[in-house]
Amino acid sequence: MASSAPVIARSLGRRLRFSQLEMVSEVAAAGSLGEAAARLHISRAAVSKAIKELERTLGQVLFERSRQGMVPTPAGQRVAKHAQLLANDLRQLTEEMAASPASGALPLRIGMPAFVAQHVAPPMLRRLADRGLARVQLHEGRLLELIERLIKGEVDAVLALYAPRAVDGLDLSSLEVRPFLEVPIVVVASPALRVPRRRLRWGQLVGAPWVLPPASTHLRRSVDEMFSASGVAPPAGTIESGSLAANVHLAAQGLGLAAVPLAAAQAEIAARRLHIVETTTVLPPTHVALMYRKVSAIYLDAIRLLDEAVGDLTA
Repeated sequence: MASSAPVIARSLGRRLRFSQLEMVSEVAAAGSLGEAAARLHISRAAVSKAIKELERTLGQVLFERSRQGMVPTPAGQRVAKHAQLLANDLRQLTEEMAASPASGALPLRIGMPAFVAQHVAPPMLRRLADRGLARVQLHEGRLLELIERLIKGEVDAVLALYAPRAVDGLDLSSLEVRPFLEVPIVVVASPALRVPRRRLRWGQLVGAPWVLPPASTHLRRSVDEMFSASGVAPPAGTIESGSLAANVHLAAQGLGLAAVPLAAAQAEIAARRLHIVETTTVLPPTHVALMYRKVSAIYLDAIRLLDEAVGDLTA
């Protein structure tokens, strides 16, 4: 006998109203009925009634109510997340339908950090243009921020340096994640630091000044693990910076050693303002990954073109 779950889901879907979902999202964000009502330009009573009706429809409590305000339950958090996603998709649909034929389709919104925009994106963007995708909108940011925006539907795709442990705790089940380009990571130093030009143990580098990425990043964790495996405490770093380009520049000025993608340091190495510090244990490479919401591939032709462009680079 076939499961009745799909039938129940379809029946439930027919009874849901977008306005109810929008109110859940606003109340979850605002933390109170009054603030949400003000944002939606409707009465507090109307918001309260709509949420109670939705709770009855779903058979679940969506908010814990108190004098301090409204706190979403786990079910409420899930509904609010999907409501925000639907709102962003609906906004994109209405903007696309409202666009004049002369203006063409809406741009493909791609999130990427500066390193990817500079060293990876150009040939991919050329391939997209060759396939007829004339408009691309780039959004700069760090990995976790970009993934959050992707899940919310604020960008259509993300190209970023990616490692599975860098996204611990995030639910990526709604995303297609495709690592496609290996990126070697190297330690670089200015000749002014007089670092020996021979293969060194990590313990021999602990006393040097360092320009390090933030402690929360995958790259910083990799560097710390190299020192720990050598039996020494990782350095705190003279300078901490989340910008790979800035770290390369600071290292070239002799302010410290830096662990950076090889591609980011190539120009300074060629100009002999930096050299690669050889170590007995090399840092693990990272990857550039393409990420997009699985559902987007169904209705966004531009995602298919982007996937093909990435495939060309991989080949």
